[in-house]
Amino acid sequence: MGAGDCTCGNRGEHSTHQLLCELFDSDTSPARAAEIRAELGACPHCMSKLKSEQDVRGLVRDCCGEAHAPEPLRQRIITSITTVSYTEIRYR
Repeated sequence: MGAGDCTCGNRGEHSTHQLLCELFDSDTSPARAAEIRAELGACPHCMSKLKSEQDVRGLVRDCCGEAHAPEPLRQRIITSITTVSYTEIRYR
């Protein structure tokens, strides 16, 4: 599915990702989580992303149980997935 498959109006891929991050943040209140679920549920594309995220988290939880990564590793992973790098090629 591409970004064009989203039927929720002006919200794009980036905002859906932000909502998913907020939803799975342990500091998110139950009331706010319900709001986010309702908003994502209004769009089949966004609901599919939510379902996929829940499935992946379930698989990881089943495989890893209560094991948690050490904090330095967690920080390196967060940095690596939030950092964008690119290579610029110039032709003469």
